[in-house]
Amino acid sequence: QLSGLAWGEQRRRHPLRIKLLERLMQLGLDRELCRELAEKVEYGRDPEQNWKQALGLLARDLTVSDDDILSEGGVIALVGATGVGKTTTIAKLAARYMLRHGANRVALVTTDSFRIGAHQQLRTYGQILGLPVYIANDSNELRTTLDGLRDKDLVLIDTAGMSQRDLRLHEQFELLRGSSSRIKSYAVLSTTTQRVALDETLRALEKVELSGCILTKTDETVALGEALSVVRRHRLPVAYVCDGQRVPEDIHPARAAKLVSQAVALMRRFEAELPEEDEMAIAFAGKGAMHG
Repeated sequence: QLSGLAWGEQRRRHPLRIKLLERLMQLGLDRELCRELAEKVEYGRDPEQNWKQALGLLARDLTVSDDDILSEGGVIALVGATGVGKTTTIAKLAARYMLRHGANRVALVTTDSFRIGAHQQLRTYGQILGLPVYIANDSNELRTTLDGLRDKDLVLIDTAGMSQRDLRLHEQFELLRGSSSRIKSYAVLSTTTQRVALDETLRALEKVELSGCILTKTDETVALGEALSVVRRHRLPVAYVCDGQRVPEDIHPARAAKLVSQAVALMRRFEAELPEEDEMAIAFAGKGAMHG
């Protein structure tokens, strides 16, 4: 009740700020980020200008990397939960790199020895693309394999996909850490996954020194705000965005402004509902976002 009273007072005193908070919540952004953006906006009388200003602030607050995998190559491991699209993303990166630099500069490696037939999808992509595929069951095998591939400009490692709560995840981390200091690891995050699960995944991956992340399934999600909130909170650069199954078409270097534009387009397309009044009251009343 107290929250409701405080919220009613804030709605009366700061109607433009409240309107902006509601729209930011519609994007799927977390409360803390909504509050921070609302505090930074220099309010004018036009709600649309306030909205555009907030979106610009959000875009500036997102970190992206500059197409570094495809421009620089290296030894790249993709890590993440089951079903987020790691193997297909590897095929897309490999095919894109081949188009730029030639097929003889790329090799594929899998460390997934947990699931029956786990290697088959990568082998299939390897056959289609004409690329060698190697299997490494432990850190010694991976080290030996990588040593034998020093002549390749890009080596892509497909790791086991499993729940962030799976104890075997630790084995995969140790495998990567114990194999080569040259490995750069990227988290693959599905934008169809809820914010809490994305956050839990990145906390589980804290033992891996992540160079960035790749957002997948943007063609399947109804809101991008949850994923954007999580990568922004973890200060994780977004390297690429995947928006379909086609190899290699459906992968693009991440651009902050474009990600924000996509989030807005999805909000409008799916007509995201305004948050409930009591939800807004509990989230923001008396939290300091409405001062001044």
